[in-house]
Amino acid sequence: MITIREIRTSESGILSAMSDAVNWNNAPSECGLITSADNMKGFFLEADGEIAGSAGMVTYEPQSLVFINLVIVKEQFRRRGYATRLIEHILDLTRNYRTRRLHATPAGSKVYAPLGFQPCRTISFFAAESPCLKTPEKIGVHAMRPEEVAPAIARDAECFGFSRHNLLNFNYREFGKYALVSDDGRAHIWGRRWKKYRQMAGLVSADLETAAALASAASGLDRSQPQSIICYDQQKEFMEYLQSGGFVKVREMIDMYLGEPDTEPPMQYRSIYGGDMG
Repeated sequence: MITIREIRTSESGILSAMSDAVNWNNAPSECGLITSADNMKGFFLEADGEIAGSAGMVTYEPQSLVFINLVIVKEQFRRRGYATRLIEHILDLTRNYRTRRLHATPAGSKVYAPLGFQPCRTISFFAAESPCLKTPEKIGVHAMRPEEVAPAIARDAECFGFSRHNLLNFNYREFGKYALVSDDGRAHIWGRRWKKYRQMAGLVSADLETAAALASAASGLDRSQPQSIICYDQQKEFMEYLQSGGFVKVREMIDMYLGEPDTEPPMQYRSIYGGDMG
């Protein structure tokens, strides 16, 4: 028998272990957020009482956007249509929402296309073992202060289209030492970390030089593990800068939507937060 149910907060460790098993980079606390934030939910699919797969969703009101994430099926349960059933469950719950979005691998997109999802843009995932990014002169950056979190969340909302205050306030609590702001207070970058990568996330900057200054400074904060950064492919100049400092494209993702298409992300959105969290 197949059942789909909400993930209890006490089960966030199971979701984290499933993420680790497929070599994703979600920290356990992030999996906990999916099960506890007021605009997030996670689901387990059980086959004869055994957890076989997961999916999550982040909703943005008023019934506007649903971001689908953490779609995982355990290896021994694959090719049985369980990912499709999880997505259909979320689509049924959110049928009144304007747009449903997710990030897919090229292979994974074949699961979502029959459900009506269409590609809207491509995304490049970059990684580097020991990056050496050039630092622009005369552009100062500093650690994000508590009073700078709200303005950074507002800048992020201008790019993403909705306020991600739950996610970004959580990020500052968990990974605040990786968050930086330009000295003029007009640009910022967040950070994340788990087993595989330290990710430079959600970089917002209107000009390329400030984006470079933030990325360079962020890359030097912690060199104990490989670093990653994810960009929409419209960021050609910024991606060239990353590649000049040792970052290599390791995979491509596809931004897909069902319903009304979103507007194109503005150019100041230099790197995304990550499709695994919305």
